[in-house]
Amino acid sequence: MKSKYQNDQKANFGNEFSLFAVEAITDDITLTAEDSGKFYTVANATGGATVVTLPSPTAGIRYDFAVVEDTPGDTVTITATGALIYGRVLEGEVDTNDDAPGSSGATGQTSFVITAAANRGDSFRLVCDGTYWYAQGVSALDGSFTVA
Repeated sequence: MKSKYQNDQKANFGNEFSLFAVEAITDDITLTAEDSGKFYTVANATGGATVVTLPSPTAGIRYDFAVVEDTPGDTVTITATGALIYGRVLEGEVDTNDDAPGSSGATGQTSFVITAAANRGDSFRLVCDGTYWYAQGVSALDGSFTVA
């Protein structure tokens, strides 16, 4: 499924390549299926806690998120309509604390939270199979992502 942006741009670029939309998250937002394929930047130095609400599961939806600020000032919570998110965020730091936050076995998560400990370049992807959301990501430090 291509995003609306990609479909709108098809005439401009033919079949050589396609661009995807880049959008900054600056306030609470509810995503839609038409937002699929977008790359969201996360920086929250002065905006306060922000909530990104996912739509009901639809097969083929994909969203990408990247932190574009070292230690953002507050949290960004990406939340589903229930405990439907499975997967983990891997951490580059080697220790035994808070490693790889995410789902545990058959238990999904309702939310992934990008915390004030995040670093520029930490990233997170969500892909939907029509029933569940599958998460994968990477962060530099412990505590950059948490789950709820």
